[in-house]
Amino acid sequence: MNDAPLDAQRAAELLRRWQDDDDHDALDELLRQEVAAVSARLRAKGRGMLRPSVSASDLAQEAVFRLLRLEEAPEFADPSALRAYLWTAAWRLLVNKARGRGRDPLRLDAQQSREFALAMPGAGGLSQAERADQAQAMEVLLNLLRVEDREVLESIYFRHEAIEAYATRHGIARSAADMRLSRARRKLAEKMADWADVVR
Repeated sequence: MNDAPLDAQRAAELLRRWQDDDDHDALDELLRQEVAAVSARLRAKGRGMLRPSVSASDLAQEAVFRLLRLEEAPEFADPSALRAYLWTAAWRLLVNKARGRGRDPLRLDAQQSREFALAMPGAGGLSQAERADQAQAMEVLLNLLRVEDREVLESIYFRHEAIEAYATRHGIARSAADMRLSRARRKLAEKMADWADVVR
């Protein structure tokens, strides 16, 4: 993984691929950089307002999570517009939390988060995150997966659907369902490893 900041041309290309082609891999790479940048700015500007229970990366991730939850994502003219959007959202979250008025978005419950962490042994990355942050980080990563990958993980791990039932429901062979699940787990593990330095 290359942790160097994206140059303007690469960032613009990733933004274009996400907005024009719905390329989730481009969005993933772009958002990793943006979370790191917004987190660093929050640490610098919000020193007195940050508490041990609310880290800068938590707020940046929450801003990303809220963007991903939008029914229709806004269009950004360039990467600086995306960064400004995330910065504004993260800053407002920090101010609201400092005032005690902030509301957390819907998150995975502790049981779902634990089950998912157990289902992903050896993936690294998020295993080092504090328990309180793990569910939110997982929400962001799951929302960065392609729809079909997210759907199979949700069916098997959150709805506890048997792999045979999943295969029947989708009209595919058991081996094909196994392959889908394996691919989705691998993609999530890759994202977990890629985001390990950002989610801290």
